Amino acid sequence: MARLLTFPVCSVGYMAEHGPRETLRFWVHSCFQHAMNLSSASGELLTLLSPRYQNLPTAIRLSTPPGWDWRHQAHSREPVTLENNELRGTLWRANLSRAPCWRPGMDRAPGGHSLDAMLAAYPLLASQLLEYCMEREVRSSLRLLPGWPSGGRNPRLNLGDAKAELESGVSELIGYGAGLTPDGDDFLLGYLASLWPWQRLGAISAHLKLLRPAIKSQLHQTTSISRHYLELALQGHYSESIDNLTTVLIHGSPPADVKRSAINVMKFGSSSGADCLGGFLHGIRVLGKVEQKEMN
Repeated sequence: MARLLTFPVCSVGYMAEHGPRETLRFWVHSCFQHAMNLSSASGELLTLLSPRYQNLPTAIRLSTPPGWDWRHQAHSREPVTLENNELRGTLWRANLSRAPCWRPGMDRAPGGHSLDAMLAAYPLLASQLLEYCMEREVRSSLRLLPGWPSGGRNPRLNLGDAKAELESGVSELIGYGAGLTPDGDDFLLGYLASLWPWQRLGAISAHLKLLRPAIKSQLHQTTSISRHYLELALQGHYSESIDNLTTVLIHGSPPADVKRSAINVMKFGSSSGADCLGGFLHGIRVLGKVEQKEMN
């Protein structure tokens, strides 16, 4: 019997932790060069990432050998087991016992902070999104900024929308676009992330009270991977890169930190990160309308 390769574990997402006595069986869902998605019979999703990626709530980051490519090392429906805190595939294993656990920072809550710093960062974030997409020729099927790109679908999510209007706006986004996580879903995720910390504001709380069930009722319209991440977002669980961006914006960090955090969000996937930042910016525009209402 061939000896299994042993991968060091860099970190385990706080929602990917399992008890040492727990036994779970997964199957390979999808493979990429530096990432692999696993699914269980109960629908649980577990993602294996290389250290080049930042943490996700339901991901484990493994230090694989140079040149390792999951597309050549695993195939669809291949079994993977988790037993006695050891994750084991056909050719490899990884012991999770002493792996550090990543948890989101506790300082992303606005507390006594106002919206001013977040709103002030909007022009910088918008220019970063435009620059990143132009330099890397990122293509989205949506208008990520007002009027740009001209051929993209215009997201219709507004603060004063009634239930029917929100459901219609969500239906135009859920599952819309190409990829394992379609453009519209990534946009929705970013939109939720920007509004989530500001639920103490009555207008945002009321908006989310209508928006969340509108999204939840239409999750069946998209891919299983995208559905997973939207379900997490509806509960306030986001990636390390989104968590960092939220934190630096709330605390009014220097422009260099804002730029760095925005780029880290956009690095995810071919267009997923840009779509997500586009949704985040749409959320900031909505927050700006809340501030205007409170000033009048």
